Amino acid sequence: MPEAGSPARADKTGGTAPFKVDRGPPAAPAYPKRNVDGASETTQLARFRAGEVHVHEYVDLKGEEATKRLMGLPAAELAGISSILSDQLRTDPGLTDLVHMATGRMPSPPED
Repeated sequence: MPEAGSPARADKTGGTAPFKVDRGPPAAPAYPKRNVDGASETTQLARFRAGEVHVHEYVDLKGEEATKRLMGLPAAELAGISSILSDQLRTDPGLTDLVHMATGRMPSPPED
């Protein structure tokens, strides 16, 4: 019989067993990202928060970061895609809200 105040559940034999919760693996530590060679990598958001870049530069850097995997494309196409992504981060209501939540500032509209 379980102790008073301790939850219990029936086991397969009809008896009771103490209730246990599997907490899963521990959370990953909040350390800076590491490059393959072990050098510390600073995120664009950390650079913004440190005052190294303004919100419009942050948006441009995020556009460039998103297109890094497309390096096989011609440079002009890659620049165009990066520009389109940056413009979307400045104009799409859902994306501007995400930038605002991350930075605390609204991104500026694209320059014509």
